[in-house]
Amino acid sequence: MINLIAAMTLSGAVAAADNIEIKELSADFYNLELAEFTKKLPVLERHERQAERIAKNANCKLNTDIGWVHARVDVALAVSPEGRVTKVVPVETGCRPLETYVIAHLTKYAGHDGAVKRTGDQKWYRQAITFRWPE
Repeated sequence: MINLIAAMTLSGAVAAADNIEIKELSADFYNLELAEFTKKLPVLERHERQAERIAKNANCKLNTDIGWVHARVDVALAVSPEGRVTKVVPVETGCRPLETYVIAHLTKYAGHDGAVKRTGDQKWYRQAITFRWPE
């Protein structure tokens, strides 16, 4: 029952994140400073299982290596002066539902003041989330 409620809650967050414009980022993305979170961003086994379900349901073609699927989603993060993630823009991976899941995940866990350490006047940062599961 708890899993059902969690799935319903997450699906609502993912549906809301679909409205966020996703576009391919330029090469300048890799020149952005790496975002440093004040607390470890949770990417637990349950998140990997959810990412696997999403990718399989969407029939995404992801990289495989020696029996494992590797899904890496690079994102640009707009960070407010208070350290809150205000916008998440993923680099195109070819798996839109997985990108949408990462947007919802980052928005949930880093959408509060002080989530990201700011340096100077920098507004945009980069980060990546990597999931893996057996083929």
